[in-house]
This record gives sequence, structure tokens and C-alpha cells, in this order.
Amino acid sequence: MHIRNISFKLDELNPLHRNFLFWVATFLPLLFAVLMAFPLFKNLYFNFTEDGYVLFFSKFKLSLSIAALSIPFGMVVSKFHSSAQKVATITQSKLQNNFANYLSHRDHFQKYMQTVSDEFDLKIDAFKMYGIIFNKSTLSGVSVEIGSGIFDFYEKQYEDHFWSKMKFSAPNFTAMEVNIYFPRFAKEVGINAEKIIINDYESLKSTLIKIRKIYRRGMEYGLTRADSSSSIELEEYGFSELTGRFDLWSNSNGFKNVWKP
Repeated sequence: MHIRNISFKLDELNPLHRNFLFWVATFLPLLFAVLMAFPLFKNLYFNFTEDGYVLFFSKFKLSLSIAALSIPFGMVVSKFHSSAQKVATITQSKLQNNFANYLSHRDHFQKYMQTVSDEFDLKIDAFKMYGIIFNKSTLSGVSVEIGSGIFDFYEKQYEDHFWSKMKFSAPNFTAMEVNIYFPRFAKEVGINAEKIIINDYESLKSTLIKIRKIYRRGMEYGLTRADSSSSIELEEYGFSELTGRFDLWSNSNGFKNVWKP
């Protein structure tokens, strides 16, 4: 017998005989029985007759009853251990199923976004976009519903990686700066725009509209019969509102007209 850890907590990952609690439950009644019977051995001798057996059982009745508890106590611990093992098996099975469902849902989304990528002629990082749109979905629990705060994330990346840089450069904008910072923003939202060359404001606006439409298509993938399209419309309004604000800023700061090489 080898017990790895002396602990009163059942470890369902180890066999029953390697759990300290099992041996405590089994041998503790026997130990108490021996301790209670010890004083009764005084002036006794072996007598293998009927009278000897009657005397033995009359004197050691309590000790024998306590010793007999060893078996049911061990069985109770065994049942607890078996139950814990079943729970661990079920939990592991659920985790494996959740993991498989997550991978399946993500893979289908990636295949779906490949068709969207071909449609809009923009290379999409579907893995990254999946994490943005389905931000409730994890390896331990897949969620087929679109997440919340998609536009908030998009707006922050736009402000941090592109718009703030343009504000800093105003009014001396250059096409080189735009083609440096815009791809950085696009990468953060799941669009690989390194090979896109933006030559003027209209091409920039056209690319932004494409990205907005790509996100709408991505969010539509997560729309189920039980869902309402209102959440998508809300996010869509955010994208449009951001484009409108940037358009007004561009007019006010001459961003539309001044593109130095």
C-alpha cells in the first residue's frame, strides 16, 4: 500500500486504496474496538468450548459491534470516491465537448468569412475577428451569440492607431503616414491591409465602408432565430456615426483635399 498524500480529502484521480481517508474509515473502528477490549482480557484464557464462546461474545459484544463498523464505513468512503470519479468524468466530457464545439463554430466562421473576404477583396484575419465578434465564446464554453461592445472596441482601435495620428499631423498630412497608420488600425480589427495603397480620401472612405460591411456580415453569422437584429443595427449605427464624425473632421481640417506625397 502506497499513499501519496496524507489528506482527509478524497482524490478521485487516485485509486481508492491510495486515499488516506479510506484507510482511516476502515481501520479506525478496529483500533477503537481493540482499545475498548484490551482491559477485558485480564484473567481470561483460551477456552474453545460452548461456554467459552458464550463468555467471549458476552464480554466483547460492544467491541465486536464497533469493529463491525469498519466494513460499512469503508463502503461509504468507496461510494463517495466512485461518485467523485463520475462527476470528474462528466466534467471532463463536458469540457471536451465544449472545446470541440468551440473549434467547430470558429472553423465554420473562418470558412464563411473567406467567402466574405473574396467578395470585398480584402484579406480577413478570421481568427482575430471571431474573437472580436464572438467575445463571449471561449474554449470552455462556446457562445453562438454575437458579443457586446463590438463597435466600442472598433472605435478605440480607430482612434488609437489611426485618427489620433492624423490629428497630430494636421494639417500637414502625407499619403505615407496614412498608409503606415491605417494598416495598423486595420490589423487590430482583423483586416490585413498591408498591401492596400490609399491614394486619396475617397479610397480611404471606400475601404472603411468595406470594413463596416464585413463586420456586418460577420455579425449576421451569429444571428439566430431567437435573436433580434436590433443589436446588429445598434452596432451598425455606431460604425456609421464614426464614419460621419471622421468625415466632418476631415472637412474641417482639410484632410480630404491635402494629400502630400
